[in-house]
Amino acid sequence: MKLSKIGHLKMVVHRPIKGTIKGCTIKHDGDQWYAVFSVEQAIGATPVHPSTKTVGIDMGITSYATLSTGEQIANPRIYRSTEQQIKEAHRRLSRRKQGSHRRARAKRALTRLYRKVRHRRQDFLHKASRQLVNQYGMLVFEALQIPNMTARPKLKPAEAPAPLQGSNSGTAAAVTHYLPNGAAAKGGLNKSILDAAWGRFITLCACKAEEAGGMAVKVAPQQTSQLCSGCGVLVPKDLSERWHSCPTCGAELDRDENAALNILRRYELHGPIRERKKRKATRKVVGVGSAPQRSFPSKKGADHCRSPRL
Repeated sequence: MKLSKIGHLKMVVHRPIKGTIKGCTIKHDGDQWYAVFSVEQAIGATPVHPSTKTVGIDMGITSYATLSTGEQIANPRIYRSTEQQIKEAHRRLSRRKQGSHRRARAKRALTRLYRKVRHRRQDFLHKASRQLVNQYGMLVFEALQIPNMTARPKLKPAEAPAPLQGSNSGTAAAVTHYLPNGAAAKGGLNKSILDAAWGRFITLCACKAEEAGGMAVKVAPQQTSQLCSGCGVLVPKDLSERWHSCPTCGAELDRDENAALNILRRYELHGPIRERKKRKATRKVVGVGSAPQRSFPSKKGADHCRSPRL
């Protein structure tokens, strides 16, 4: 590879480059370097997917994905399986002296662990999405709001704050006490949700389906796990309950499979929902151009100058 102002560099071409190269980005990741090429490739007619099957997919943690057909994709728990090694690497790094060679080696070891987790997750997401796209022409997901699902729980202040007696002044200062809000358990759930990378998986399925002639759509996620897929009756259940049992029609099936059937039926009855476009945050910047500027004569000559200093 020849780069301007750098020269020739040796590299490993792990896959053939198709199309015309338009740009190159050099990426540094720990002790490794990558060359990312942007190419332009002509695309022919839109292909037609060989399958006309439609499937509802419910994303979860116990099982990564449950299909409306009853099939399940196991959750590999990529980060969880390497979490202990990462903690030990962090402890080893914290004990090293700043600026030493041993600290540099410990930092490279920690970087390799994080890179391994990232590559393993990416490999799993690509293989799982390819398997679904090859098998089904229409994939139906829930429009999950992952930032809201992984938000920190709100504080629960006590009703009557207990006063604190001062030792020297003798005055009482009110200290607000808070009740347990389940932040520790919610933190573990948030870590598992982010480890699953549902948003990235749905994006890969949509890209691969479009390229193969299929389609990936989203439906509203409200109460897909609570409604009965057999009769439509609302059956409330906690997150810990993994089995759906309807007292009205007697339906007995897995909770995630029941949700996948509701997702598929919701698409058949109401169709996909429209994605809301994210509004860009606009902030008024006070600076050059924000205040009216003083006008100066536009005539050219020795007696006229546009500079306010002269």
